[in-house]
Formats: sequence, C-alpha cells, structure tokens
Amino acid sequence: MGKPMDAPSPPLPLSVKLQLAARVWWSFLRVVFRNPREPLPRFIERLSRAAPSRSPWIAPPRLRGAVLRVLRVGPWRPSCLVNALVLFRLLHEQGDRAELVIGLPVDARDHEAHAWVELGGQDLGPFPGAHHSQLARFS
Repeated sequence: MGKPMDAPSPPLPLSVKLQLAARVWWSFLRVVFRNPREPLPRFIERLSRAAPSRSPWIAPPRLRGAVLRVLRVGPWRPSCLVNALVLFRLLHEQGDRAELVIGLPVDARDHEAHAWVELGGQDLGPFPGAHHSQLARFS
C-alpha cells in the first residue's frame, strides 16, 4: 500500500489522468461484460487477484473520484455495484487491500441493496455505505 489515505496529493499530470481514465474504462468493460453465469463471489475473488499495475499509486479518495467522474456520461451513471466493482479492482491493482461490501439500508422498506468499498474500515463509496446493514463482505 502507498501513503496514508488522507495525505494531500499534488495535481496529477495530464498523461497520468488519461492513463487513469483508460484504466477505469477497461475495468468497467471487464465488469459489465463478465460472464453472467459466474457467481458474484467468484468474480469478486478474481477481481481481487488483479495483476499489479505499473501506474503510479493514487490516493484511494482520489481514485474513487476518478471512477465516479469517468463513468458518468451525461445523466447516465452506472449502478453502485458496477462503480464499487471497478473501484475495488483498481485499488487491488495498486496493492490496496480493499473490501467490497453489500448491504441494505438500516430502515429498509424493500430489498434494494447497496454496494460500496471499504479500505481499512473507511467507507470509500459509492456513498452512503455507512448507513447500511452489511449483508456480505468480500476481500
């Protein structure tokens, strides 16, 4: 793992931003076009074994912001599960031992779950994971 999560980071050079955007889209495509017959826990386990990236380490909150910005196309946004899976993979690529969590709102009135990523016990998003009861946790 790199620096502490809350350490201030200098602005990224344009070349690094472009490379990061490409990595986000590549991870997104891997998530969206996964084999639908593969059980989700097995797929998440495969994502956690992502080959180490040669790209520079990026602070997890900044990486989260990049994922959310890059995958937003006009009014369209992917589901929280897709965002969380992409962030989970990118964090594992850079050596951060992130966990993917799936849960229900504390006062759930239906079965609509939410997925988010945690690193060192901190909720990285997509928010609002902290106000949910955990159903499953994958590392």
